Amino acid sequence: MLRSTGESPLCSFGHIATHAELLRTFHGQESAIIPFRMGYGRTELLRMGVYICSHLTEEERLAAWCGGHLDCVTVLAGLGLPIAAPDHPHLRFRRGQRGAAARWRADAPLARVHWSGPRTRVPSLEATKRSARKGGLPDRLRMPWREALRQAMTTCLTYAESGELLAAMCDDGFAAEDLAHAITVAPRRVYVALLRLGAIPQDVQRIASEALEREHHS
Repeated sequence: MLRSTGESPLCSFGHIATHAELLRTFHGQESAIIPFRMGYGRTELLRMGVYICSHLTEEERLAAWCGGHLDCVTVLAGLGLPIAAPDHPHLRFRRGQRGAAARWRADAPLARVHWSGPRTRVPSLEATKRSARKGGLPDRLRMPWREALRQAMTTCLTYAESGELLAAMCDDGFAAEDLAHAITVAPRRVYVALLRLGAIPQDVQRIASEALEREHHS
């Protein structure tokens, strides 16, 4: 599900922030947090000490409530790629998130949960704000697409589906270098299987092969 448009003070924070994060950002000035706390129809208190944009989708709200991030095929489907949207969202948690696990089991027991540590982390609040100032579209509720692609190829897609998705992403203008990176950080068996199927576009295959060769000799 794609997010609807609608600006809020939290959009430049990646659509979510804790009270402590806002205090650090505004150097302890409680008065600066009033627009976030009052909401004015654009922000709301999700749970104690956590503020979100009011325009979030149900899946994004679920991820925020549980303390995780949307991941895997949920992220890829949200990009408009030719991949079937899952019946239930895929969420990513860090290992040891006991509070998040409790909320997930209570409120989203059908969600597909990935506990593996990400190779590419969700941007920090500071990095998110820098991106927003440069005209970027920061999002702290979703895993970066390269990490979501790696997770999908590793756990949730068949090799044939992975190959079809890579080809579609090339056609949609995704950089071959980015796709090659996602392949090389996935388990080796994924790369080998896609090679045998002839499912990796030639330019992506060349860049991935060169990267793996450099890694082998380093």
